[in-house]
Amino acid sequence: MNKTSAKIFTCFTLTSAAIAVILLCVNFFGYAFIASDPDSNKNPKELLARISENLTRTGGGFELADNIIPDGCWCVLIDGNGDIIWSQNRPGDIPAHYSLNDVAKMTRWYLNDYPVYVRAEDYGLLTFGLPKKSVGKFEIHYSMSWFDALPQKILIILFVNLCFAALLACVFGMRLYRRLRTLTEGIADLRNEKPVSLPERGIFREISENINLASSSIERKNSALAARDSARANWISGISHDIRTPLSVIVGYSDELAKSKNLKDAERKKAEAITAQGVKIKKLIEDLNLISSLEYDMQPAKKTPVKLCPLLRRAASDILNSGIADKCEIELELQNEKSTVSADESLIERAVFNLISNSVTHNENGCKITVSQYEEKGKAVVKITDNGKGIPREAVENIDKIPKSAHGLGLPMAYQIVRVHGGRLTVESGGGTEIRIELPTV
Repeated sequence: MNKTSAKIFTCFTLTSAAIAVILLCVNFFGYAFIASDPDSNKNPKELLARISENLTRTGGGFELADNIIPDGCWCVLIDGNGDIIWSQNRPGDIPAHYSLNDVAKMTRWYLNDYPVYVRAEDYGLLTFGLPKKSVGKFEIHYSMSWFDALPQKILIILFVNLCFAALLACVFGMRLYRRLRTLTEGIADLRNEKPVSLPERGIFREISENINLASSSIERKNSALAARDSARANWISGISHDIRTPLSVIVGYSDELAKSKNLKDAERKKAEAITAQGVKIKKLIEDLNLISSLEYDMQPAKKTPVKLCPLLRRAASDILNSGIADKCEIELELQNEKSTVSADESLIERAVFNLISNSVTHNENGCKITVSQYEEKGKAVVKITDNGKGIPREAVENIDKIPKSAHGLGLPMAYQIVRVHGGRLTVESGGGTEIRIELPTV
């Protein structure tokens, strides 16, 4: 399960459950608030109590001190004989005399369809009436056992509500989680530049549309880049092939002239210079083809177990035999003759050759070059150091970038070769140069 989606799902579920509980509490207190009458002055029982308090006996009967009976309401006082001895606002259909049966019926809250409330006083039965159809009155009875079990019933209802809220939260949370998982998987594929086609519906429709559009845009750009790179590689390959053929003829003829005894020394030296420059051009063409392949992460095609020490000796020997190292001294310090790596031998040899050649080429006044080899922490290490003038800082910082010209190809090409072999190349420059290559051993 995707961690991000799981976090969103958990947060959504807990939030929904918390909201459900809060709403349950709010509804409970809201019901209590709605069920109560905030205006106690309009409560019939409260009004009846106030009438009782303000009703005073006079010489001729009874008198209500304040006019506290609302409009449309009425009040009567019935003595022990069932006769009305005082009244106020009494309707015409309210009788003046009551039997025990009438009183019994009246205590059930209705008198001639008038909702009534009664209050027994020492001087009689005080009866307060409301307009017809103004109040609905129902008689409800509960046993004491019901009241005793009320706390448990409340807890059960609360538990059922919690379960129901959790169930709803899980149902809606799962739906949201599935949509979010689809989005996160689509974004992960988009990051890896894989084709993405998300369903464009629901609350995340706009996001899905944008992701699909981004995927289509990336796919079009990658196709264009691949076509451009393929055309570039094919062009380089074709041009290189076209150049190598006449170059081979030039180098061959100039080499013959350089070895001819019929030429004067000055002419022979010119022929040797032509040969050397032709060989140099040939090497640049080979480097150009190689760097074009390595630039696009093409892996070595001919990996075999390669012993490093013989390879390092050959590379150093080629430099010395080429005649370019007349002013430089090359020293080998090889500690582990059995050190073996899995590599394309020609590529690794080319990388070492280029690095040693760089030290020779960029130190015109000569220098001492040391090529050492040893193993460290399961890695085969090749270290090439010189005491020359060092490498420009800009070249070291851009070691992973291919230069725009043929000048300076050696170091980036060696870096690319080591990288595609799963190794690591680092450069330290200052009062000389130290290049360290690490390759996995076999």
